[in-house]
Parts: sequence; structure tokens; C-alpha cells
Amino acid sequence: MEAENALQTAIPIAEAFDATIILLHVLEVSSVDTFTETGNPASDEEISHSVHINENLKLAHDNFKRSFALHGLDNIDVKLEQYIRVGSANKQIEESIEKENIDFVIMGTKAAWGLTDILLGTSTDKLLRRVNCPVLSVNEVVPGDAFTKIVFPTTTYSKETGLVETIKKFQKAFGSKIFLVRINTPMHFMSDKDSIALLEEYAVDNNLINYESHVYSHTEEEDGIREFADYIKGGMIAVSTSAHTGLWKIIQGSVTKELVSHSKRPVLTLKMD
Repeated sequence: MEAENALQTAIPIAEAFDATIILLHVLEVSSVDTFTETGNPASDEEISHSVHINENLKLAHDNFKRSFALHGLDNIDVKLEQYIRVGSANKQIEESIEKENIDFVIMGTKAAWGLTDILLGTSTDKLLRRVNCPVLSVNEVVPGDAFTKIVFPTTTYSKETGLVETIKKFQKAFGSKIFLVRINTPMHFMSDKDSIALLEEYAVDNNLINYESHVYSHTEEEDGIREFADYIKGGMIAVSTSAHTGLWKIIQGSVTKELVSHSKRPVLTLKMD
């Protein structure tokens, strides 16, 4: 289901950007006899003799065929390529990004809470903090018009340049309006007047057009972002994430992870410069 959501979301984006869709299926196998300690296949010969792997490889090919038929992919004006990799999902995604020169990733996720949230969120968080290209996480199928209202809860840091440029590309492709917002929390309080002034300065410095500046107060930043997006009936949420570890990662990364895990809206993330 998650992969189908990502695929259906990828089609209007590929059409808008005249891009090629790379369909990647990673077959994760936990057998210690088949994999080395790094998570890579021990050898092609060992894989070929694994009934379990061969069955799942066939299933992956069948799923590709089913997706093509279900979505009429043979009849759309978008170039598609498909790859099946065996090993650790995050590792294979990272390697595929490098090998295939991927410049944008669309990843199907699912809303999760409690222990499942922790387990899924940790894996996703590691990937978001490691890859150098934008990642769009979707919990459900995203129609093209969802990109016409972009919620941008900015930190106003200069290191967000890459994310700002990605937002601008979406704005140009979909005619989007940007909703800059600063979430006012008790721990990071600033007057509305000063917050708006900061956002306006940020917009000028980054040459933003067709935007609005907002301040939204909440006790928690992540909940404030989601509630603000609900309030304005926004579409995609765009946030920066950090490659750092330690306290900074806990502060910045936790908000991103919570949004990806719990938001019904698509969440665009990019590691800060």
C-alpha cells in the first residue's frame, strides 16, 4: 500500500518536472547465511540457491507488473525504470541514489504511534539525515493540487538554502503559494511583531515570491505545524533536517521524524547545508 501511494504521487510530479521515475524495490533478507555483516549479499551464487529469496524476487517482479497494469503506466507520458535490490533497505536506497544519480526521492510511509512509531521512525530518520537529496514522505496518495499550498515552518537559518531552492522549483512547476510560518512555543517565544519581521527578512534574503508570513502559537512545535497546516488547509509541508548527532539532532530531528510519522500531508525534507 505504501509503495502504491508513493508511485501514484510520483506520476504528477514526474509530469510537472519532465522527470524519469525510478521504481526501486528492496528485498530485505535477515538470513545470516545469505548476508555479510554489512548487510550486503554474500555472493550471487548463494542468493541464487536461496528458495526464499528467489520466491520473493519473483513476487517483486509480479508486483511491478501489477502496478504497471493497475496505473496504466504503459500509457502515460513519463519514462520509467525499475530496479530490484537485495539487502538493507536504507543502504540500498543510498547506493541507488548515488549510482543512478537520483535527485529526488518519494517514499511511502504509514502513520504510526507508540512502539511502532519508534521502530519505523528510527529507520526513516536515519535515511532522512544521511541522503543529500530532497525526500518526499507520503502516508497516502497525494494529488497534484496538494502542491499548490506549501507550508514552510522555517527556522530562518541560512543553512536551509537547499530546501528553499527545492520549494521554489515546486512553486514554479505547480504555481504554488508559500506559507512561511514561525511556530511560537514557550521555550522559543518571540513576539508576533518580531516573528513577522524575521520572516519577512528571510523572504527577502531568499527572493521569495507569492508567499505569506504567519505566526502560530502552540506548546509543541510539531503539533503546531500540523494544526497550522489544518487551519490554512495547506498541502505539502516542507522542513529541514540535520545530519548531526547528539543534542542538535534530538532537537531538530525529532520534529521532522514526528511530522513524517504522524502527518497525513506529504512532508518534504532536505538535510541542511
